Amino acid sequence: MTGGNVPPRRHRFEPARLVLGLALIAIAAVHLLRVTGRGEVPLPVLAALLPAALLLAAAVAVVVFAARRARARARAARAPAVSRGAGGGGDRHGVDGGQADRGAGS
Repeated sequence: MTGGNVPPRRHRFEPARLVLGLALIAIAAVHLLRVTGRGEVPLPVLAALLPAALLLAAAVAVVVFAARRARARARAARAPAVSRGAGGGGDRHGVDGGQADRGAGS
C-alpha cells in the first residue's frame, strides 16, 4: 500500500448515464406508486416508459458525442502544426506507416 496524498482518479462525465439513471429512478417511483395503490398508471404506459428512457438516453449520448467531436475538431484546428520529429514521414498509423503489420509476402 502506498502512502502520501494521492489525488482521486477522475473520469469523464457521461450525461447519458445520468439521464438514464434519473429516468429509471422515476420509473421505479411510478411503479411503486402503482403497486401501493396511490397512483393509477395503466400497465401499458408503465411498460412503455423503459424503452422511452432508453431512447432518451441514446439521444443524449448522440448529442454529447457530436458535441465532443466538434470540440475536438475545433481544438485541433486551433493547435499549431506538430513537427514530425527526427524520423519524419510517419503518419497516424505509426512510424512505419503500418508497414510492420503486413507479412513478408505482401
